[in-house]
Amino acid sequence: MKSVNIDRKKNTALVTLNPKIYKIDNILKVAQTFTEACWVNVDGDVNGIIQVSLKPKSKDISVKKVGYEFFNHVLAEMKVSEDA
Repeated sequence: MKSVNIDRKKNTALVTLNPKIYKIDNILKVAQTFTEACWVNVDGDVNGIIQVSLKPKSKDISVKKVGYEFFNHVLAEMKVSEDA
């Protein structure tokens, strides 16, 4: 399960990930890299779902793009960790 929901009023992307598929270590590592450009909040349960809230710090950053880029970075990080 994965989804990206955009709240345009709050200028926030909410990415929902299943930690049984997407490793929590990968999610947290990617969340850390996004803190330069976004306010990041990771919440949830390692046995349920993980929700990552991303709010761009600049109006020049597309909230929709940030949400999907976050998900893509988690996938890339998973590939890197599998190859290591």
